Amino acid sequence: MLSSDGGLLATPGALPVEQWPASWLALKNRRPLPPRPLVLWTYAGLGEDLTGRPDDVRRQVIVRMLMELRHPGGTHVFWPCGLAGEKPEDGPALFWSGVKLLNPRVLLLFGSDARDTLSMPKTLLPFCQERVYGRLVIQLPRPQSLAQDEASFKRALVFLSRLLRFCARRQA
Repeated sequence: MLSSDGGLLATPGALPVEQWPASWLALKNRRPLPPRPLVLWTYAGLGEDLTGRPDDVRRQVIVRMLMELRHPGGTHVFWPCGLAGEKPEDGPALFWSGVKLLNPRVLLLFGSDARDTLSMPKTLLPFCQERVYGRLVIQLPRPQSLAQDEASFKRALVFLSRLLRFCARRQA
């Protein structure tokens, strides 16, 4: 994101892992995180999907997209923009803390609700990309929208395949 004078804004404050709430630490520690993921995925509801109350529609769309992208294991990681039962204002700081920890090259946002939760630029619309805080941010429709519209799903898959070509060449 650029400041009014054209300079790059600093990434929002990230908390050291020692300061994370127990729920976020549990999420971090529930299974080994990939050591060098290239793409971090997030969407509204991901926290619930990761903590035991998954939505089948979202899960099916995301799994299908990952399978069709055919990227090597460890290329992608999922990190929520918030967790149910937590203060909504804590989500962005903990999201950016995860981004700092995982250090992906690309952030993949599904839905304007995730974009808005993270105070990303409103210029990020579905099928758009923009550099924000030094990272490529790709915006796509909500998983539920992709599930309801096969043409939109295929368009999203082609869009991602093109933008994430570098992932296919990754050495596993």
